[in-house]
Amino acid sequence: MTGLRCAAMAAVVLVAFAAAGMPEIPRASAKALGVTRGKPFSSGVVFVEGKYMPPPYVVERWGNGIRINSKPVTGPIVPWSDFLKTQEGVKVTKSETEQTAAPAQVQSAPAAPAADLDDTSLDDLFDDDPKPKAKKPSASAASRPAAAPPKPRVSVTYSLDGEFKPNAATKALVSRINAVRTEIDRILRNGGFICFGESYSRVTGDSRSALTLLERLPAIQRSATDLNAFRSAVRSAGLVYLNEVLCEELFRNRIDYRKLQEQHEKMRREAELNNMIKEISKPLL
Repeated sequence: MTGLRCAAMAAVVLVAFAAAGMPEIPRASAKALGVTRGKPFSSGVVFVEGKYMPPPYVVERWGNGIRINSKPVTGPIVPWSDFLKTQEGVKVTKSETEQTAAPAQVQSAPAAPAADLDDTSLDDLFDDDPKPKAKKPSASAASRPAAAPPKPRVSVTYSLDGEFKPNAATKALVSRINAVRTEIDRILRNGGFICFGESYSRVTGDSRSALTLLERLPAIQRSATDLNAFRSAVRSAGLVYLNEVLCEELFRNRIDYRKLQEQHEKMRREAELNNMIKEISKPLL
């Protein structure tokens, strides 16, 4: 791996979602758990399934998931069922679903062994009307016991007829979700980038990685004529943390390249200004 790719991977972090994929955040969770909303800010870069979301950003915990600018960017961080388990009077329902057995594999019969001359008499060899011998059953053809049918899949659902009542356990679960919200908020406020997707772990990078991404990605989006060319250009540019699915999403939304160029120029000027302020603020020797 080249030094460029090593540096890019060092600054980029893959963070797995608590839930597989991004299922819908239950409205009941927002009603019961409320919302934790941060203040608006204009730093950072957000992609949701390859679509660029321009700032300003408001990162909020909405129920048991995370939203940015009122758009869900994660599924439930903590399953809603975990909250329901803490409630008195929760109703537990178990259901079974029959599973289809896998088709039996058909095995070809083993080849018949060659005739052994030692077991054949001379009369049999020169008989004008040889009689066919009865074949002995092969040991491999012995009957085998039938495969047991697959066990039904058992699913458990939780429901609450009464009012949801927060308690110490639910507050601890909410704290876990708020910690994720705070981390996402911090990365973006510090000028980093985050790519959210349904079928992959979110991809995050610091402010330097964000500038590099915005410097190289728009040109690739503008010039790539097909997906294979896009992926090849991404690898050549050292953006190796953009996975296959994310590349497909970014290619599909390549019309965003102009907005990304504008955001890159804005972030570049801000970075230069911050560096100038730091230099001026240095004490004179």
